[in-house]
Amino acid sequence: MRKNWIKISTLILLVLALQGCNLPWLEGAEPEPEEATSTPTTSETSAPTLPPSSTPTEEPEISLPVFTDPVIYDFKMFTATHGWALTQDNDRLLRTVDGGQTWLDATPVELHPLPPDVTSLWIEAFFLDAETAWFTPNSLGGEIYHTQDGGVSWTTSVIPFERGSYFFLNENNGFALVDLGAGAGSHYVAIYRTDDGGSTWTEVFSHEPGESKSLPEGGSKGGLTFLDVEHAWIGGTYPMTDYFYLHTTMDGGVNWALETDISLPGTYTGSWLEVHQPVFLTDNAGYLSVRALAPDDNIYLLIYRSDDGGQTWVFQNAVQDGRDFDFYSLDEGWMAAGTNLFKTTDGGVTWSLSAMTGIPAGEIFLKLDFVDDQHGWVLATPDEDTWEPRKLYRTDDGGANWTQLLP
Repeated sequence: MRKNWIKISTLILLVLALQGCNLPWLEGAEPEPEEATSTPTTSETSAPTLPPSSTPTEEPEISLPVFTDPVIYDFKMFTATHGWALTQDNDRLLRTVDGGQTWLDATPVELHPLPPDVTSLWIEAFFLDAETAWFTPNSLGGEIYHTQDGGVSWTTSVIPFERGSYFFLNENNGFALVDLGAGAGSHYVAIYRTDDGGSTWTEVFSHEPGESKSLPEGGSKGGLTFLDVEHAWIGGTYPMTDYFYLHTTMDGGVNWALETDISLPGTYTGSWLEVHQPVFLTDNAGYLSVRALAPDDNIYLLIYRSDDGGQTWVFQNAVQDGRDFDFYSLDEGWMAAGTNLFKTTDGGVTWSLSAMTGIPAGEIFLKLDFVDDQHGWVLATPDEDTWEPRKLYRTDDGGANWTQLLP
């Protein structure tokens, strides 16, 4: 049944793109490979560094209230103990300092209770590290919130746009991909840049009515990833088989070109493709995932690797029903695929089925995140139709055994 559900949802996505409908799940509603949350750099011109040591350190007292029984919708871990999460409907921003056993409410207190006509904050967030984050409450809009102390305190700045998703390279340099709406098979966007941590923003690109741009209006844009302040990629979908909707810039987002150094293996010819955002581990090495609805009516997650800073992409392998993947080193990573977890130690060329002691058979994996070869988390559900309840599990021995944290 789940396979049919995925097929139907993917076909609906493509039909909506043809009709020019807005696609909220391409703006971060469904957890995806770290389109929007890979570990960024700490300098302006280098790529994201590998995850820091997971050795727990003594944590100073934190003045944040405990949020009991959260329903986790998305999460990002940075060490074996420290990470962030968003609750259902992206309504609360949470932090953990004990590996997900306890979650602290880092949502600014002035944002709750909500106004009578608002049901959720619909937070759009970006996490730079265990202490630093930005977010905008999209249902209220108008401001971006920034913390450098794990959500204990926040600063706010007025933003000149609405419906933006963020990507920051470091404390100062960041970008926003702004949704300007859709119509007649097109998806219009603008791109803004900040060099002062979000205090001020400058528009570097925008679609204009009746004006053709280097980043085509057609197709649905799914996200924005920068390798440094000049090089970036936007992935998405286009209603055409065998078409890689992946555009790149070499001048900070002003001008764009279709990425051509990527090809589809013959086995998957005739597939509808959804290109996700690249995830870079160094200034040269990175991975790209492409979801393919193949002619055999199955869904496959195709994995590509670049070792030249995204200039070329080489096909590694594909996993049926793949949903999410995460590399914690240059060659080692994990993939969530339906009711299975797979591990690779050779850069995605081969994937080995992993044992899942502690996780009931039949659980469907929605998201995973590993910070090293021992510590990882997965979000799973027993119900393929409602995705409820959402369960959070943790492993401390490289995936051999799992402990349920929530609910």
